[in-house]
Amino acid sequence: MDTDVRLCMGCMNELDENGECSYCTYTDDIPHLQSYLAPHTVLGDRYIVGKMLSYNGEGASYMCYDTVSKTKGVIREYMPDTLCEREMNSNNLIVDNDCIAKYKTYMSEFQELNRSLTKMRNISGICTNKDMFLENNTCYVVTEYIEGVSLKKFLQANKGYLQWAQVKKLFVPLFTTLSILHNAGIIHRGISPENILVTTEGKLKITGFAISSIRTSNTALSPEFYSGYTAPEQYTSLQWQGTWTDVYSIAAVIYRILTGYVPPEASNRLNNDTMIPAARINPHISNHVSNVLSRAMAVNGNERIQTVTDLVSELFSANPQPSPHIKGATQTIPVVKPQTQTNEARQPKELKQTKKKKTSAVTVLAFLLLALLLALGLLLLYEVFSPSDGDDSSSSTYSYAAAEDDESEILIQESSSSQADDSTYEESPYGTGAVMPNLIGQRFDTVEAQLGNSFTIRTETYYSDTDDEGIIYDQSIPEGTDYDPSLMNELTLTVCLGSATVVVPEYSGVTKKTYLNQLGDLNIKYTTQEETSSTVTAGYVTRTSVSPGSTINVEEGETLIVYISSGPPVSSSSSSSSSSSYSSSSTSIFWQLICGRYLVRC
Repeated sequence: MDTDVRLCMGCMNELDENGECSYCTYTDDIPHLQSYLAPHTVLGDRYIVGKMLSYNGEGASYMCYDTVSKTKGVIREYMPDTLCEREMNSNNLIVDNDCIAKYKTYMSEFQELNRSLTKMRNISGICTNKDMFLENNTCYVVTEYIEGVSLKKFLQANKGYLQWAQVKKLFVPLFTTLSILHNAGIIHRGISPENILVTTEGKLKITGFAISSIRTSNTALSPEFYSGYTAPEQYTSLQWQGTWTDVYSIAAVIYRILTGYVPPEASNRLNNDTMIPAARINPHISNHVSNVLSRAMAVNGNERIQTVTDLVSELFSANPQPSPHIKGATQTIPVVKPQTQTNEARQPKELKQTKKKKTSAVTVLAFLLLALLLALGLLLLYEVFSPSDGDDSSSSTYSYAAAEDDESEILIQESSSSQADDSTYEESPYGTGAVMPNLIGQRFDTVEAQLGNSFTIRTETYYSDTDDEGIIYDQSIPEGTDYDPSLMNELTLTVCLGSATVVVPEYSGVTKKTYLNQLGDLNIKYTTQEETSSTVTAGYVTRTSVSPGSTINVEEGETLIVYISSGPPVSSSSSSSSSSSYSSSSTSIFWQLICGRYLVRC
């Protein structure tokens, strides 16, 4: 093992000569959870453990460095915290005497799952398993490190949602990967934007595989559920799980991507299903895609699309089935002329003429009878509905619309109390009869972009060390409330501004524009002052009133003074020389002008 390598435990990149990392802000003095492995721990006489990336009831994942292949990786430690604990001053796990059987059973399932994943290292849609070994009374699995971001962060950087054309391009390879996993008997049970990686090449990879017990209620492990994406049957141990479980989750992910909103939690839909069809939230989504997603997210597993293959077939079907009419929405019923199926070409000429005469006579009689009935009907309607003198009550208005394929006229009744122009509804992103979605947990900039045309949005802001910055935590109009998108309703959103104290960023080697943009992103108020510097290039930051790494209170409005280099100071000798040169130059120009005038006169 190479013991001379000097690595940052946060990103596993080499440290500079001063022992500092040029890629991240991690330092060795950052505390770690004592129940888990400490940074710099060596496992398998090969892997250097870095900072912890995540943990759940099954175990923990850490950054690691492979000293043999000289590459980064991620190491997963099996450590169910409800069944065991770490020994003091040691890396060994001590299992509760009453839980030894469960501990071994779950560890066997953990090993079997990762053995199956190791055999699938040729699949490009998952993170490849590279090694698995036993140590410290537990099991470790090493997987490749993928450069990229989670789908959750990717969406945040893309206004919170994507178009259907983008989704098709991204998800087709992922559907194939998921289908292969299902054929091998592997059910993920935790598909969500957090467990899908978007690589730097723009491809999707599934991560976050775990044993089934960690994602099912009423087991000996602390369950890990993803609100809005976990299927209903996972909230109980009494229902069957299968490929349809992952179908629910992947459909929920697509629903989230297309609408910008997380579906309601499945456990809340069991008694009162309040999920709004995707097409009603975003009219750019076709009714066909919206209906397929609704069937794929059916609460009852038996009524749900059962396999990923069926889901793909229905999503990309060339002949979509007509969608059911949504209650409260407008509907156009076309007048279809029935097609006659006769063999006129084979009939004698005389027979054709006879039929034509009979048809003409019948048509004339029908037209006269229809006109008579229509006239009588109009007289009757006038007598019944004509308002009396001084009557201010609202009346019903009538208009006539000629059918395209018929000579008759169709009487259409319109209520005078609801004569709002339908075009205003079509322009709204929520269609006719819009319903307020759940905005809590969404990014404010995304919601503002989608609802800015239907609401006057006001914000109530606050600072918090626990809540995420830019996320909505309360809304004045409750979820599920109907609203009229033609009116500019007022919507108040409570948004977190992040922590009240912010760490001042490093300025060394940073230009003025870049550094001020960083301060703006951190909500740090600042003022700038120029000063001369012999060591810092003009336009770069020389120093700040609060040293980098220290905190500044943005809630109290503390102002950071940023000093910008104007270049090296100008010496007195050079200034004098410059002045002399300027004077000489001015004198020369003056005499040239005088001489020029004299020559002209001569």
